[in-house]
Amino acid sequence: MEVDGEGNVLLEFANSVTESHRLELLGPSGGLVKTFYDLPRQWRLIAQDQGFHLLGPRSDSDPTRVLHVMTPNGTLIPKPVDLDRVTDVIPRGGQGSLLLRAYRPSEGRWRIDVLTLDREGEQSAAPLFIASGAGPYPPWADVASSQVDSALVLFDSSETHNGSQWSARWFRPGGTAVGPPFVVVEKMPSGSYFRMEPLLNGELGLRSGGAWVGRLTPFHKELRLAPPWLAVQPGFSVSPIRQGRGYGLVRSDSENGCKNFMVVHARSGERCGEVVLPPVEPPCQSSSLRLTRDGTLVQFVSLGGEFGAYSLRWWTGLLK
Repeated sequence: MEVDGEGNVLLEFANSVTESHRLELLGPSGGLVKTFYDLPRQWRLIAQDQGFHLLGPRSDSDPTRVLHVMTPNGTLIPKPVDLDRVTDVIPRGGQGSLLLRAYRPSEGRWRIDVLTLDREGEQSAAPLFIASGAGPYPPWADVASSQVDSALVLFDSSETHNGSQWSARWFRPGGTAVGPPFVVVEKMPSGSYFRMEPLLNGELGLRSGGAWVGRLTPFHKELRLAPPWLAVQPGFSVSPIRQGRGYGLVRSDSENGCKNFMVVHARSGERCGEVVLPPVEPPCQSSSLRLTRDGTLVQFVSLGGEFGAYSLRWWTGLLK
C-alpha cells in the first residue's frame, strides 16, 4: 500500500489460492477510482506528490522490468527506462525515484551507479557513477535519502564482500557525486549488515540489526553518534512527521502482537505522547504499523488461517 502527496491510495492484492492479482486506486476520500486486473504483480510501488511509479515485470510470462507512471485518475503511462540491473528503488521526496544498480560490467569487475527519475518517470541525467572494483560479484549496496537534493549510497567495501568494512558516497540526485567514497565503519565481524533510515535535516540514521549505530549528515564523511533519545530505542523504526516538525516511532508490542502504538517525539527528541490505535477485531495473530510519506498511518493485520490472510486499516494524513 502506498499513499501519494494528495492522499490517493494504491493497494495491491494477491490471492495465492486463485493465483489472482489486482491493483486498486482509491481517491483521498476512500472512493474507488479504478481497478487493474491486467498488470502482473509489481516489484515496487513508489508514491509521488501526484500519482505513483510502478516497477514490475512486463507480463506474467516476461520478467523484463518496466516502468509505468500512474496518474491520480488511474491513467497508466509506460516509460522507456532501462531497468536492467536495478537492485533497489527509493522515493525522492515525492518528486521522482532513485534507482540503484549494482552489477558486473565485465568479468571480474563490479560497478555501482544510480539513475534519477523525475515525477513523470523521465530519466533526468545519465547514470551517475558511485564506485567500482574487482571481484566475482557486486557488493551489497543500499541507497537512502531524506531530502530532495542529497542522497547516499552505502556499500560493502570489504575485499571479499564479507561485511567487515562499509563505505559510502554522497551525491546530488540528477547531478554529481560529492567527494570520493569514504569508509563509514571498518574492522567489523564477518557478516555484519547495515541499513539506513531517513531522519530530519537531510540526516540518515545507520542501523545494524535493531541498534542505532550512528547518523550521517549530508556531504560530511564522519559517522556521528546517534542522538541519545534515539540510541535507547533499538526496537523502533523512525519516520519524520508533521512536515519535519517531529518523529514518529513505531513497533509491534511484543507481548500483544495485535496492539500497536506510535510514540511521538519533537525535533529535539523530547517525547510528546503516543498514538494508540483502536483494538483489532479478532481473529488477529499479529500486526504492524507503517507511516507513509504523507503522514498516513497504515496497520497490517495478520489474520492467520491456512492461506495467510491479511487485512488493512489506515488513517489518511493522520500525522501530516
